Amino acid sequence: MSPLNLALIATFIVSAISLVGVVFLFADWTERRAMLFISFAAGVLLATAFLEMFPEAVARHQDDGNFFIATLAAMAGFFVLERFLLGFHTHEESHAIPSGYFVLIGSTVHNFIDGVVIGASFLVSPTLGFSTTLAVAAHEIPHEAADFGILLAAGFRRGTALLLNFISGLAAMLGAWWCFLFEGVVERHLPWFLAATAGMFIYIAASDLLPELHRSHTHREWVYAAPFFVGVALIAAVAVLVPGG
Repeated sequence: MSPLNLALIATFIVSAISLVGVVFLFADWTERRAMLFISFAAGVLLATAFLEMFPEAVARHQDDGNFFIATLAAMAGFFVLERFLLGFHTHEESHAIPSGYFVLIGSTVHNFIDGVVIGASFLVSPTLGFSTTLAVAAHEIPHEAADFGILLAAGFRRGTALLLNFISGLAAMLGAWWCFLFEGVVERHLPWFLAATAGMFIYIAASDLLPELHRSHTHREWVYAAPFFVGVALIAAVAVLVPGG
């Protein structure tokens, strides 16, 4: 199967996982369950950045400049997006949101970027594509559940909120398609794309997910640390056991 088809399938699955997660988990979306998912997602994101993205970027580097600038630029870019698109990565329904449509705009931009990230990773190898898809999916479940709650609070009907959330998620497929549309440019600058992806993952984990765990009153329970290390171990196992990474 071609990398493009793999990327499109992966991005569709990510969107579907988010929808299924909302349908089956939101009715019983307790703080305990949310913290377990957030802890796991943080481990997967950081492990993918440091064990997959950075090593691959270094291996493909061909003296075309300091590609770590892309890491810093991605982190700065996400900071700006979070300031202007409120609720971009929020997990709490109580945040002040100007409108449900504003949340949808932020989520659509976020999902499009996820698609670009997944597409670029499949240009490197199926293994990196799988790891990246897992990292994105792990983060999307709590993220989409939060967005769904915010849309309900903004006055959307349950069915409408689910449909709009899913349509927003499909922007990831557009992002993957865009990546392959400009495949030549992306492949020539893969170290930069990989470094930027790592920066995005680090920013999400360090500024959003881990602080969420620390703010929760459950942070004293060591059980919430376990999913973090499970996520790290899972990505490490993929890097070691799956050929072609």
